[in-house]
Amino acid sequence: MLCAIITNAAICACFVPFLLLGSKKVRQVNTFWLVGIYWFLNGLVNLRALPLIRSEVLRGWLLRLSDYYDLMDIPLALSIYAMAAGTRKLRKQLLLVLLGYVAGETLLIRLKGYVFSWPVVIGVGVLLILVYSIMGLWQYLKKMEHDRLENCMAFVHGAFLFAYGTYGIIYLLFYLRASATFYNQTDSSLLYYTSLLLSAVVTGIGIWGYGWRGSGRTLPTRYSSSSS
Repeated sequence: MLCAIITNAAICACFVPFLLLGSKKVRQVNTFWLVGIYWFLNGLVNLRALPLIRSEVLRGWLLRLSDYYDLMDIPLALSIYAMAAGTRKLRKQLLLVLLGYVAGETLLIRLKGYVFSWPVVIGVGVLLILVYSIMGLWQYLKKMEHDRLENCMAFVHGAFLFAYGTYGIIYLLFYLRASATFYNQTDSSLLYYTSLLLSAVVTGIGIWGYGWRGSGRTLPTRYSSSSS
């Protein structure tokens, strides 16, 4: 019952960052569109975990969508970091890493197939997100003053660090287990959806703080959707 409650709450929470795009201030920032889409897709692919979804056709469609989303997940997260990068050098680095990851992902799947490639692709991707999340938080802590987007992205970095860190633990438990005795599907699901719930809530708090709490400092035009 606890697992069911947390699962339902986590899936609902995934749609909150997307709904927060209803704020005009939030809609004007390209980064938040990517964050909202990221969490919307997370909620969508996890709908099959809801007991209300009983149609086998719909569940099958959501399962196939989940397979495709697994390939989009890391590139989308890297795109969020690149869009919010504070310097041109960091943005260029992130875009190169993103292109390299997509190229490697595509080549490996073509040569070895999806089943063989999935653990490699996910493992490398999770490691990349953890590294850039830690770097983002470290850069944030080094600065004495921050604009509102940087404050919001600190929440996003923290949420991603927690979410992908937890996912990495589940990944290791599943793929490096010595036997099925050391892996419990229910416990892993509970851990996954708890992580998803907390990460979505933390992201939502960060975006809400940008869109609804005071005027704050004026952002540079590079963050505006109307900028180049």
